[in-house]
Amino acid sequence: MQLRDYATVLMKRWWVIALALVAATAGAYGVSKLIPKTYRSQAVYLALANQADNGLNIVLRNSMNSYRELVLQPDVLDQISQGISLDISGETWMQDVNIQPRPDEQKIIIEVDAPTLDQSMAMADAVGDRIVAEVNRINATLEGTARINVQRIQQARQIAIQPNTRINVLAGALLGLIVGVLLAYVLDYLDDTLKSSGDVERFVGLTTIGAIPTVDK
Repeated sequence: MQLRDYATVLMKRWWVIALALVAATAGAYGVSKLIPKTYRSQAVYLALANQADNGLNIVLRNSMNSYRELVLQPDVLDQISQGISLDISGETWMQDVNIQPRPDEQKIIIEVDAPTLDQSMAMADAVGDRIVAEVNRINATLEGTARINVQRIQQARQIAIQPNTRINVLAGALLGLIVGVLLAYVLDYLDDTLKSSGDVERFVGLTTIGAIPTVDK
């Protein structure tokens, strides 16, 4: 097929492309509206040593994952949830709470997914407060003046809503366009009828020397 033939197929089967585009876009929009919304909030905490000491900084970097493990437990999350009057179990929060220690940045990122924005933000802040409390508890058992302090530098705020209807609709439209174009070429490939003198010359290799005109009755 020549480039002109490809363009001809697209023009002839435009309705297939349009139908696939509309169907995929409508489907993506419908699915996005059927899926329950999930709100994601993020809180950021900074972990710092209280004095300039290389050994203490090494301890800080090595301890950040342990702070995560102290809180990211079903029983602990259940206590945190009950403490802010949320009727969500710790087992459920295990799937929806994400604590990311970043030793290189000396930050602890807390992200929480929840059915409502209020629940998401409240839980993110509550988890951060629990980490601060655990660190303070550890500091109280230490001798000397060397301490690691954790403090909030960003209160919980919304960073995402799922599903993202706009993105899903655009993705559906792109998928529909691709499927429509492919389907148009498949239908044209399966259609082996000759509809014009140009088809005869192109596919049979014979020159058309005459044609019988159609006459309306």
